[in-house]
Amino acid sequence: MGMDFAVELRELGHEVRTFAYRRDNPLYKNRGSKALYQRLILRWLERACATFQPSIVLVVKGSPITPAAIRRLKTRSDALFVNFFPDNPLWMLPFECIEPYDLFFTKDRHALVSLQQVGLTNVRYMPLYCIPADHHPVTPTTEERTRYGAAVSLVGSRYAYRERFVQALEGYSLRIWGSGWPHAKDPAVRRMVAGGPVWGHAKLLVYSASTVSLNHHHPMNDIVGTNNRTFELAGAGACQLASYRDDLTSLFKPGEEILVYRDLGELRRHLDYYIARPDEARAIGENARRRALAEHTLRHRIEEMLEAVETTFGKRS
Repeated sequence: MGMDFAVELRELGHEVRTFAYRRDNPLYKNRGSKALYQRLILRWLERACATFQPSIVLVVKGSPITPAAIRRLKTRSDALFVNFFPDNPLWMLPFECIEPYDLFFTKDRHALVSLQQVGLTNVRYMPLYCIPADHHPVTPTTEERTRYGAAVSLVGSRYAYRERFVQALEGYSLRIWGSGWPHAKDPAVRRMVAGGPVWGHAKLLVYSASTVSLNHHHPMNDIVGTNNRTFELAGAGACQLASYRDDLTSLFKPGEEILVYRDLGELRRHLDYYIARPDEARAIGENARRRALAEHTLRHRIEEMLEAVETTFGKRS
């Protein structure tokens, strides 16, 4: 995330330079060197901005980008600072780090309202997205269907809340892909593990070879908003069964483009029905893909973002 914005912006004809502030960097991840590294990258960012003179500095998440650094940079140029935050800022970002941005986009309407209630006027709502080149249906071979296929699949790392959720589904033909699951406490959960993390084509094979794909939202990160997996699954044409979030109903039609559950009883009823009717499940996935391509791609989000910049500031990059 971040580099995908650069690719899309270039395709739209914008001149873009990227600044990777943390990717696989041991200095950033080491507690002892993190503060020093943060000062260094802020100095490098200031130099990059002085050289390139951007009209917009787009920050994706950007926890190391301090308010003081933003204010310093804004005194030296007329660049707008825009943040696209893909997680819940109420949980992950100090309030004072949000205020200096000219525009701050959050995926969760609960965060939007909460921040507006304390007087912030720079916050906008923007859900996540799919990337059609990366999230699309694939046709598994017979061997791939055996390896990756399932009546029900779950792709995601092991967390305590997610393990507890999976325990409640013992008895279903569920296969799990992700990190940490071999360390699950419950032997029944460990038996559901099909493999480690899957990326790229392998993840698409899991989605395409499953009758139903589970999407259980993080209880703290997704309050009323939805996660990235929602759009990945839709772009891949998967029949998605997601834990209910208020924002879902404005993004996809429940029962036609997505399946939602409010409790475990409703979850089990959906599983019982659609596992027995794979053609109906497939139709829901196809409807979701059409909706995602029509309204929920990264291109749509970038166009919405640039429109917000132009509407608010009369400036388009």
